[in-house]
Amino acid sequence: MIGVILVLHGSRIDEWKNVAIQYKKLLENYFPLVEYGFLEFNKPELKEALQMLVDKGATEIIAVPLLFATGVHFYKDIPRLLGINEEGFAEVKGNKIKVLIAQPIGIDKRVAEVLKERVEEVIESNRLL
Repeated sequence: MIGVILVLHGSRIDEWKNVAIQYKKLLENYFPLVEYGFLEFNKPELKEALQMLVDKGATEIIAVPLLFATGVHFYKDIPRLLGINEEGFAEVKGNKIKVLIAQPIGIDKRVAEVLKERVEEVIESNRLL
């Protein structure tokens, strides 16, 4: 069974955890096994999220970065923190689990629509135009 880990950067500000919780709830409408993990600052860490999914029955994992672009976190930190070896497996309680990493959000018209809405909200609330 496929498990999904939402990968968030993390922050010393508590709001990050709420963002993770809300995105987890949204994705649970599409996938039965979803957890979230943070690169730093917050809990659970990525390895803990991986463990939780395996404990729930996941046999394969897809890590989904809530990042806008590739970089050190994408290429190095996520694989390292999940314990992914050169063959694409992580070891969890003595079992090898296949872990794939989805691409970051990148450039997407749907994101631009959300950004447009945010600009319009500010304009409306401050009556700039």
